[in-house]
Amino acid sequence: MTQRSTLQTLGGAVEGFRDFAAAIKSGVPTVRKGSMAEEDQALSANIVIPHAIVSGLVLTVADHVSAWAELAASPEKDVLLLHMQADYTLFRPVLEGLAEVIWILDGTDSPSRARRALEIARIEYKHGLKLTNALRKARTPDDKTEQGIAALGRFLRTTAGNLGYDPEDVLSAPLIDPSSITRKIANRVPGPTLQTFNYWAITSAHAHGQFITTLRHAIETPPSTPQMGGALYEPDEELIADLIKFIGKLLEIAINLLNEQGYELRR
Repeated sequence: MTQRSTLQTLGGAVEGFRDFAAAIKSGVPTVRKGSMAEEDQALSANIVIPHAIVSGLVLTVADHVSAWAELAASPEKDVLLLHMQADYTLFRPVLEGLAEVIWILDGTDSPSRARRALEIARIEYKHGLKLTNALRKARTPDDKTEQGIAALGRFLRTTAGNLGYDPEDVLSAPLIDPSSITRKIANRVPGPTLQTFNYWAITSAHAHGQFITTLRHAIETPPSTPQMGGALYEPDEELIADLIKFIGKLLEIAINLLNEQGYELRR
């Protein structure tokens, strides 16, 4: 990628991400009558799995790309502010959210899509229980969060039962590793098979504050005076631009699946 095309990609992403986020946040998520999405919702007998799970993941993506656009924008014309750590951290939930949306909607029928959404919901439920238990032990209980997690548990049991599973077996089963989902969607994504996982691994290292590991994703410039020692590390514009282009591919896949299956925004 040339320097000019790199800057064009980065600059265009700021406005593109802003427009996408504004479109997502300007309406109420719903499903089209007679659509695949409505069939999935009817099978689960609730609006949470898969509808609210899918809608929540899309909103998460919108929030984070919008935050990146505001972080990267600069008051100066034709200038972007890139960050060696924060940019990748914001893109990590974007990659994870899009991978999960694509994986859920790529199910061949209503039962498989509902079961995949159930797997994502179980991750939130289990982690929610850990959080509320930890808060109680710290004598700082969060009643509203506990109520929300309890409600999610009821929806999980309802969906599991409608799919023919023992609800307690489903709730007690080991959780799926979110990173494995990046491999499961490989056949949907053009390019190298593990491309999604590669970017997910890079952004995860940044999100977990692994500073030494993440230095290899930066541009290292020796100081102008050799006697000074050390080096200057700056954001790798080309890597960030490549990551943004890849996110664009995932967005296109996810949006096409959402439209095909009947997910809509009511203005």
